[in-house]
Amino acid sequence: MKHRCKRIGILLLCIVFLTGCGQSVTEKKEDASQQESIDKESQVGEITEDRKEDESKEAGSEGKDPQTGKTEQDSMPEPTPEIEPEPVITTITISAVGDVTLGTNQKHSYSKSFHEYYDKYGSEYFLQKVKEVFEADDFTIINCEGTFTESNERMDKLWNHKGKPEYVEILTCASVEAATLGNNHIMDYGEVGVTDTISTLEQAGIEYALSGPWGNHYGIYEVEGIKIGFVSVNEHYDDVECYPWLEDGLKTLREEGADLVIACTHWGDDYLHEIEQAQYDMGRWCIDQGYDLVVGCHPHLLQGIECYKDRYIVYSMGNFCYGGNKNPKEKDSMIFQQTFTFVDGQLQTDTDAIRVIPCRLSSSTEKNDYCPMICEGEMAKETIANLNMYCEEFGIQFDVDGYLIRAVEE
Repeated sequence: MKHRCKRIGILLLCIVFLTGCGQSVTEKKEDASQQESIDKESQVGEITEDRKEDESKEAGSEGKDPQTGKTEQDSMPEPTPEIEPEPVITTITISAVGDVTLGTNQKHSYSKSFHEYYDKYGSEYFLQKVKEVFEADDFTIINCEGTFTESNERMDKLWNHKGKPEYVEILTCASVEAATLGNNHIMDYGEVGVTDTISTLEQAGIEYALSGPWGNHYGIYEVEGIKIGFVSVNEHYDDVECYPWLEDGLKTLREEGADLVIACTHWGDDYLHEIEQAQYDMGRWCIDQGYDLVVGCHPHLLQGIECYKDRYIVYSMGNFCYGGNKNPKEKDSMIFQQTFTFVDGQLQTDTDAIRVIPCRLSSSTEKNDYCPMICEGEMAKETIANLNMYCEEFGIQFDVDGYLIRAVEE
C-alpha cells in the first residue's frame, strides 16, 4: 500500500512537471515570435528612416524640396523684365502771317473802307477763309500793324492806322493766339494808343510782344506742355538798338522755360522784294544767338526764305488782312507754317517740316475786300512761282501746294 501511494505520488509529480514544462515552452515560443516581429518592424523602420535620410540628402544635394521636388530657385518668382518708358513725342505747328491792319488810316473815306466792311459783315467776315487753318494749328501769330483805340491824338506822320477796340474780335473768332506790336504803327496815336492796344489784347486773351521806347514785353504762350516765346522789335525805326532787346528777350524767355523762341522783326524797305544787308545781318545773328525761327514784316511784299544753320529766316510775309490800302497793286500773301517736334521735351532738328500756304490778301482781284483767301489752281501756281523766284538765292523751292521740295543750308 505504501509503495502504491509512493508510485501514485511520483506519477502526479511527473504530470505536474510535464504540464508546467509544456506551458513554459509555448510561452517561450510566443515570446520569441513576438520578439522576432518587433525586430523585423524595427529593421523595416530603420530601413525606411535610412531611405528617407538618403532621399533627403539626395534632394538637399540637388537643392530640391523632398515633398515637391522643386529647387529653391524654381520656387522663386521670375523677375519682372525692366521696360524702358516710351519717349514722349510732341509736335507743335505754328502759323505766321504778315501785316494785319484792322482799321484804316486818317486819309481814307468811309466808302469801301475797312470800317464799311465791318459795319456790313461783322467780325467773322474778315478771316473766314483762313480760319480753318488757324484752328487746326497750335499757335497763330500775326503782326498787328496798327492800334485799337478811340483816341484822335495822332502822331505827326504820313499814315496813322487805327481800329475800334471791338475789332479785336476779328482775331479771337478766328483762333489767333498772339500778336506782335514792335512795328512803325504802334505809336500812331501816342502813348494812349499804345496803352489802349495792349489793354484790348490782354482783355481778349491774346498774348503780345513789344520792345522799344514804349517798354519791353516778351510774349510766352503754352500749348501741349510746350512754351513758345517770342520777341518783337522794330528795326525799321530802332536799327541797331534792337540787338540788346533781342538778346535780353531770348535770355529772359529761356529763363522762364521757353522751349521754342521766335524773333519777330520789322525791317526792310517798303515795297521791295530785295532783302537789305541789315536784314541778313540781324536774321542770321538771331539764329547764332539761339533763336529757333525768325519771321519778318514791313516791306508789304513777299521776300525770300533762308535756311541758316538748320533754322529758318522768313524775310517778309507781305500784307495779310490789310485795311491800310483800299486796293494794293500786289496782292500775293502767304501763311508760313512750321512744325516743331519735341522728344522728351527736347527740340529736334527737322529742316523739312515747313510749308507756305499761298494766299491773296483779297478775295477780289479788282479791289481790296479785306478778306484774305487761300489760292488754288493757276492763282496758286503764280503765287508760288513768285515766291520761288525770291527764294532762289537761298536754294529753296516749294511745290504748288507750298511744300518744301529743295532746301540748301547756307
